[in-house]
Amino acid sequence: MKIDLQDGFKNDTVIIRVNGKEVFRKDNVSTRFQIGYALSVDLGPVGNPPAVEIVLPQKNISHSLKLQEPEPIFLGVSLTQEGSIDCRVSHEPFGYV
Repeated sequence: MKIDLQDGFKNDTVIIRVNGKEVFRKDNVSTRFQIGYALSVDLGPVGNPPAVEIVLPQKNISHSLKLQEPEPIFLGVSLTQEGSIDCRVSHEPFGYV
């Protein structure tokens, strides 16, 4: 599983949990607006079906989803202008220019 943090991040702390276990935490995550990309987290195989939680503690925002997709899974995560988390699931890597 690979998670791409994409649009809308600005100096955010991001926590990712998979199946209840914290697998990633990083401060000061910011999107490179020219390409709509902040960073990637390659988790490798996580088992099926994974439950994923994305948390931005400074903004008091979180989003949980249980994926029903077979691996490999590519998950694109963005913050909307309304202040919520939007996730896109793909079986192909996301492209950035």
